[in-house]
Amino acid sequence: MKYVGSKNKISKHIAPILQSFIDNNHVNIYYEPFCGGLNMMDKIRCKNRVGNDIHKELIALLKAMQSGWIPPQTISEEEYNAVRLHKEDYPDYYVGLIGFCATFGSKWFGGYARGCKPDGSPRNYYQESIRNLTKQLPLIQDVKLTSKDYLEINMDTLHNALVYCDPPYRGVTKYATEIFDYGRFYDWCRVVAKTNILCVSEYNMPDDFTCIWQKSVTTSLDVSNQRHINEARTEKLFMLHPEKYGLTSSFKAK
Repeated sequence: MKYVGSKNKISKHIAPILQSFIDNNHVNIYYEPFCGGLNMMDKIRCKNRVGNDIHKELIALLKAMQSGWIPPQTISEEEYNAVRLHKEDYPDYYVGLIGFCATFGSKWFGGYARGCKPDGSPRNYYQESIRNLTKQLPLIQDVKLTSKDYLEINMDTLHNALVYCDPPYRGVTKYATEIFDYGRFYDWCRVVAKTNILCVSEYNMPDDFTCIWQKSVTTSLDVSNQRHINEARTEKLFMLHPEKYGLTSSFKAK
């Protein structure tokens, strides 16, 4: 699914690392507290897969697709604006469809995605989004989905699970407007890592988190001043206590 901050471009690098932790440590639960559009989840094999995201309309859309709901073939600009202005009048899954699939750059209600490229040649971004989501569906059909703040997840019952976190990055556009407390997130990670394998995607983390993989990638995310950019940034994967799981240097990107 097209989604702001998606890991789809680098999942071919990160997914094998996560999969190796699952395979080598007899992990039977793979958990994503910030699952977004499930663009990492759909590449992971595990007995139990759980995806959570605070964005209830996103989760509602994914659940509706799992249940067999078929989205409309077209969304007019009038329909887009009607939903944008009166979200409370529509089902959450439909608001999620309009807000993520019929919008510019897959950004939450970031402006109606018109059916042409910047040079004027035809292109239907909405239909592309629907095709991508439909193609992804068989790979996420059995994923259990929940919607809550990550701090509300009962992690006490998890032991030897692989917890992969892709939180809102510092200094880039968020899909929601809430302020993210990074210090609290770091403390939460330290607690979870005591009984589980925990990995975090970010640009930077505190010193007690070890970078086990990194790669320079081109990003088009908006920075905090809302300018559209297209520049190289270094994506990194961090762990706490990697030595506990026999991590080797072969994971580290050059």
